[in-house]
Amino acid sequence: MDTCRIPANTSKCSGNTMECFMVLSTQAQKISIGLLCGLFGTMCVFENSLVLYLIFSSPGIRKKPSYLFIGSLALADILASIIFVCSFVNFHVFNEAGFSKEVFLLQLGGVNTSFSASLSSLLLTALDRYISISRPSEYKLLMTRKRAWTALGVLWVTCATIAFLPLLGWNCCVLDSSCSELFPFVDDNYLSGWLCFIGVLLGCIVYAYAHVLWRARQHVAYMEKHQAQLGKQNTRMRMDVMLAKTLVMVLAVLVLCWSPVLVLMTYSIFTRLSHHLRQVFAFCSTLCLLNSMVNPIIYALRSKELLCSLRRAFSRCRRQLKAAEESPEAESTHKSSVIETVCEDTHAIAAVGPQPRTRGPRGAAAAVTSRRAEGAMAARALLCVAAALGPGLAEPRYRPDWASLDARPLPAWFDRAKVGVFVHWGVFSVPAWGSEWFWWHWQGQHDAAYERFVRQRFPPGTTYAEFAPRFTAHDFQPRQWAQLFQRAGARYVVLTTKHHEGFTNWGSPVSWNWNSVDTGPHRDLVGELGEALRESNLRYGLYHSLMEWFNPLYLADKQSEFKTQSFVLKKMMPELYDLVLKYKPDLIWSDGDWEAPDSYWNSTSFLAWLYNDSPVKDTVVVNDRWGQGCSCRHGGFYNCADRYRPGSLPQHKWEMCSSLDRLSWGYRSNMSLAEVMDEKSMIEELVQTVSLGGNYLLNVGPTKEGVIVPIFQERLLALGRWLDTNGEAIYESQPWRVQVENTTDTVWYTSKGPVVFAIFLRWPRDSVLCLSSPVPSPGTQVTLLGFGGTLEWQEHPGKGMLITLPYVLPSPLPQSGWAVKLEGVK
Repeated sequence: MDTCRIPANTSKCSGNTMECFMVLSTQAQKISIGLLCGLFGTMCVFENSLVLYLIFSSPGIRKKPSYLFIGSLALADILASIIFVCSFVNFHVFNEAGFSKEVFLLQLGGVNTSFSASLSSLLLTALDRYISISRPSEYKLLMTRKRAWTALGVLWVTCATIAFLPLLGWNCCVLDSSCSELFPFVDDNYLSGWLCFIGVLLGCIVYAYAHVLWRARQHVAYMEKHQAQLGKQNTRMRMDVMLAKTLVMVLAVLVLCWSPVLVLMTYSIFTRLSHHLRQVFAFCSTLCLLNSMVNPIIYALRSKELLCSLRRAFSRCRRQLKAAEESPEAESTHKSSVIETVCEDTHAIAAVGPQPRTRGPRGAAAAVTSRRAEGAMAARALLCVAAALGPGLAEPRYRPDWASLDARPLPAWFDRAKVGVFVHWGVFSVPAWGSEWFWWHWQGQHDAAYERFVRQRFPPGTTYAEFAPRFTAHDFQPRQWAQLFQRAGARYVVLTTKHHEGFTNWGSPVSWNWNSVDTGPHRDLVGELGEALRESNLRYGLYHSLMEWFNPLYLADKQSEFKTQSFVLKKMMPELYDLVLKYKPDLIWSDGDWEAPDSYWNSTSFLAWLYNDSPVKDTVVVNDRWGQGCSCRHGGFYNCADRYRPGSLPQHKWEMCSSLDRLSWGYRSNMSLAEVMDEKSMIEELVQTVSLGGNYLLNVGPTKEGVIVPIFQERLLALGRWLDTNGEAIYESQPWRVQVENTTDTVWYTSKGPVVFAIFLRWPRDSVLCLSSPVPSPGTQVTLLGFGGTLEWQEHPGKGMLITLPYVLPSPLPQSGWAVKLEGVK
């Protein structure tokens, strides 16, 4: 039979009509269709069910609109697979025709609904990507969860309404119109309308993806031109190229799978189809099923977040299998851990298109992401996948919320270190006057003193950007710095990689012409110092300011009351990731957070990545400056405030940062000797801080040439000499049950296991030290650090003990602060 067009209305709806559409005439054709449907259908249901599980089992992923659309796509493909395979195989393979017109149209409506919803979900996903790359700064405002759910609701209702129109009466039996040659009871006009609907969906998908590809290609051409001008080459995989490759695969499979079916449907409206073409249509129909099977592979599962979730699921299965094999005794002591993570969302960052470049600090802040930025983004994406595949999955995973992040144990090295050196160095070292906040006081507050200073010292019209070339670092010798810090007794060093002025001391990929590689020193200051410090076995910390005073992106976000995140996505986060991946710091000292909440800075997402998947996840330490309200509440260790001094023993690890220059953190050329902390004050701060369980971070400000001035060197070396003698009472110590003597504030205690150290800051009269807190025993031994032999002692008539000190101070001892070691006391 060459056609299924039956002229009589009664014949159209008769039982013979169904048999007319059973076009598979040989057993081989039926077996082939059965195998294809069985294979594609099973794989489709399995893959898309897995995608749904991965999305909705992860609290972080299921909150994102992008993954709601992918979840809708997976659900539609599951329904399409089940309904299509069951009805198609039952009809064409088993030739089951003993059901009514209504039942058949119900099945056909289910197939059409699911396939239409699949394409519509793919369209929403395409639009999501379109918005993210065309309007990145407004993406989070435009694409909210509420709007995503609303769009999905409209999508499914629309698809179902259109698909079930034949069941509701738009069919050739009721209308006595021309019937389709491909579908029983379906009106040709309805089929034309449905094809138009699908054509519009496919057209919108192609347009959205073509726009993304065009923007990516435009960006590639721009960057190649720029790199050629600079004489640089970049061989790393770019994030936009990776995105383009994914989209090419999506479009290719979509066109290949749907084109034959749509072409034959359209052709059937205008002319009669031969029996052979209708057989071809039956086989081509399985290609739509193939598209539903391939979607998760080429699109959803290329997402790093879903890959991470997949690896966690495998890890849970392995642990459960392992636990099942354990003995009952082992099971009773087994501790289960909840593994949750969210890989850092570089999705929006990667989608940022090109922007015009402008010289200077303001233009640098808004400059386009260079090849190095794209390479770093690609590295971050690959890092997330690599971390998901690695053995670290068996370890606890931290969620991007403070309850989970605050539960992370602080790496032990930090508490043992006790002493560090802070280095404030940047373009503010060029004017070297007032403080490191020079730019803000001058052009932010328009302070008269700063304006007068600039008028007197610099030519008219001088801008802050013109200071950068004078930041030469000609005399910067990183190994000499490292040796000085080591001799000062420091166990870690924290360098300012970027202060609030925005100038970066390394070749930041998103701070064009406003970094130490492109201008000024033309050196990677962060990298050079890090290499020297690690040669000296010192831990390396990086200070990083979240905000930048005059960055146009930041000012725009601030103007919107931080409802937009252009600065965070285009500038701040790429730099943080670049610092971690490039220099692998032991400590991140965050600052500049106070104007906006942590949700604006994306702090918890970054820290979850840092703790879960970064190359320093097991050793890195962070502070508490990650947004409004975080100080002294959230983070690794607490700074609370500059020069913070708690009145009693805190329950949380903390750090006191202090500066040798009492009036500034950066170098000041007009600094006087009276404004420099003396040795006595420095040692008192150290002792009091460590006795209360804190670390002591002492700051110096180098000159613009990279010189640590002699007075600062002398103070650091004095601290080192004191620690050479008394370091046993400081390093790796713990607070004792009593931190300071009740009768005086000049005696402080530390401990190491059963050993107690009493550090006294004033030499007592008559060289007799009275301690009321320790409870001695007959076996108590007392020694003075730096002095050979034991000291005589006796019990105090009230409580405690009296220790007889040497009458003549040993010459190697410093003149401020001494420590006695008490063994056998309580």
